[in-house]
Amino acid sequence: MIIKKRFMVIGLGRFGANVAKTLASMNCDVLAMDVKEESVEAVAKDVAHCVIADATKMNVLVELGAANIDHAVVAIGNNLEASILTVVNLKNIGVPKITVRADNEEYKKIFSLIGATEVVIPEEESAISLAHQIRSASILDYYIIKNDYVMAQIKVSTKQLEGKTLKELDVRNTFNVNILGITRKGEFFIPAWNDMILESDVVAIVGKNSDVRKVDNFLNEQSGILFK
Repeated sequence: MIIKKRFMVIGLGRFGANVAKTLASMNCDVLAMDVKEESVEAVAKDVAHCVIADATKMNVLVELGAANIDHAVVAIGNNLEASILTVVNLKNIGVPKITVRADNEEYKKIFSLIGATEVVIPEEESAISLAHQIRSASILDYYIIKNDYVMAQIKVSTKQLEGKTLKELDVRNTFNVNILGITRKGEFFIPAWNDMILESDVVAIVGKNSDVRKVDNFLNEQSGILFK
């Protein structure tokens, strides 16, 4: 069965707008919202589903279908009260994954205490990295290097790769990426060509963004999840 994850991005400042636009550029099902009309208009050309709405009101989130959302990103910014109310509402509705933007470590502690799945303190490119990470069932970390080159840590969760050596997989020719290392049971090592990939290995790869996405899509399709 093919499943497509559904995302909600709440707060369309620089960080939230970048998350929403990056998810939309990868053909994800994303609903973007903000209380400010100008913020919504600024992303409307890049994100198909945008609404002017107040996420601090439970009935608004319910009407927008938040109960069917797989992952919400709360990026309201410097309004701590609104962010807290929104996280609580999302938790009460039953959204399984909630990522929250925090401005400092103290706010980070607060959001963790009230049930946020993940709390990030953003930098310039972290919104794009976060979008790639939450879009995927396989990507654990995603780092932008330069000139469209990225490094990603991808968890292997398909039997199709298990037990095959790096030589047999030949990812350099198949996907045009390079394997930098493998983390297995918490231990990192640089593999040789005759080393095997095991299920639950975390593989660090580097390559162009489009090529890394090919690897990610392949692994997700093997798991029955589509993110194309």
